[in-house]
Amino acid sequence: MADKRGIAIGLLLLLGCGAPRAAAESREQRQITWEGLAVVVGHTVRIVMPDGARLEGKATGVEVDALAMEIRKTTNKTAYPKGKFLAPRATLKTVEMDRPTGHWRLVGLAAGGAVGAVVAVLGYELRGFNSGGRWEAGGFAAAVAMPVGGYLLGRRADRRTITYVIAP
Repeated sequence: MADKRGIAIGLLLLLGCGAPRAAAESREQRQITWEGLAVVVGHTVRIVMPDGARLEGKATGVEVDALAMEIRKTTNKTAYPKGKFLAPRATLKTVEMDRPTGHWRLVGLAAGGAVGAVVAVLGYELRGFNSGGRWEAGGFAAAVAMPVGGYLLGRRADRRTITYVIAP
């Protein structure tokens, strides 16, 4: 019985040790011309203004002298309120855009489901789900929480940020 608890604890620790590695964010940097900036239209972008204010919102268009966007988040609400905004071409050096994937979400869900199933089986083997003890409730909660946790870790690992550096 003690061996099974050790195995369960070992599996949980193994999954926990892999979490920081899975949470790594992928960053990519690309050179782009002003005309090529049309690839960000329709996507959520982040820009930094010359005064240090960070703006986040949906890029709605690329004009000759400005990037049109709908600001959703801002660090300086007085200078850059939420709503329509034209970011002048002369002030933009980089534009960041998130492009998430789905691979790690599936892997995290499958790994969490597998560990959750092992926890549920060990909970049944150790005490049986019909005895009404705390282990059964905890084992069931862990069996449900593991796939959810795996999915959330996978979602974090799926983050892929592309930074477009605008060529002068």
